[in-house]
Amino acid sequence: MNQEDGNGSAFPSPLNSALGACSFVYQLAVTLRMHLYGGGILKRERLPCKVISVGNITVGGTGKTPVTLYIADLLKRMGLKVAVISRGYGGRAEKRGGIVSDGETVKMKPDEAGDEPYLMALKLEGVPVVVGRDRVRTGRLALRLFGSDVLLLDDGFQHVRLKRDIDLLLLDARNPFGNGHLLPRGILREPLSQLGRADAFVLTQSETGTTSPETLSYFQRIAAGRPIFRGARIPDQLAGNGGGETYPLDFLKDRKLLAFSGIARNEDFREMLARLGGNIVEFLSFPDHYCYSDEDLRSIAGVGESLGAEFMITTEKDYVRIQESQKKPFNLLILKMVISFGDDTGGLEEYIKRSLRTA
Repeated sequence: MNQEDGNGSAFPSPLNSALGACSFVYQLAVTLRMHLYGGGILKRERLPCKVISVGNITVGGTGKTPVTLYIADLLKRMGLKVAVISRGYGGRAEKRGGIVSDGETVKMKPDEAGDEPYLMALKLEGVPVVVGRDRVRTGRLALRLFGSDVLLLDDGFQHVRLKRDIDLLLLDARNPFGNGHLLPRGILREPLSQLGRADAFVLTQSETGTTSPETLSYFQRIAAGRPIFRGARIPDQLAGNGGGETYPLDFLKDRKLLAFSGIARNEDFREMLARLGGNIVEFLSFPDHYCYSDEDLRSIAGVGESLGAEFMITTEKDYVRIQESQKKPFNLLILKMVISFGDDTGGLEEYIKRSLRTA
């Protein structure tokens, strides 16, 4: 873990000093909050059902959505009535809360639900998706309307007010803690001492579900005897504009592509396309959760046409934000991804089943 300042100097720059001061204040606030909960001054609440949290300790990019989808499907296969509870970040319903899907019908659009809850609602059949900043209130709503056996918290590690039976902490195996500093100087949302709250760890971005012995040994020291599972996001399907037509993944080989994305780690998308053999003539990066305007889409299409791109291509998460626009490129491909746990699949599934039985 590299904890050097970004300029590589032993002496912090004025900007790093300012960011460091902000990080220190942020750390004090986070530590105080955890002490208040730990001391019982702020009350934690338990709902009359099992609760599983999928979360991380850093900002974005660890694969919470595909892992949440995977576990929701597992719980459904176990015969349990599960509902996904998400904050609904960036959606209009985040503050008031509401039902994105009842498991059969999607009731909100992306700008209301938030792009990730909307995507989960599209992909999960028979699993309600509910959003709201207050996870306790949102959980009660799900229990009242759907009688859920299990609530699955998407991005729930920091929401300690709601007690949970399993806390899964996701870490990017390539860059788990950034520069070791808290926001805003680094990417940590909490001090590393809070790793101890996790019941089990999931190392995402472990290529083909494996990691090197050295990397695994490092995480085993951090985990202190708790289970570690390794997974990787892999391409699953290539869809045409509108999703009605699909292509084999090798369709991308040697195709001239204009690629664009607005996700936490745009470079991951670029690298995936390169591994699939695509000829990327231009790659356009946008901020995470970016709201594309019609002008953006016209500009993207114009750049692609000027460079002779055969197809435009983006992520499934980006597509939900542009699907209703009349300005999206007609020759648009959508790359859909899933999480694969490789040799750790059986161990992870057995751990969840066993933990729910004994909780």
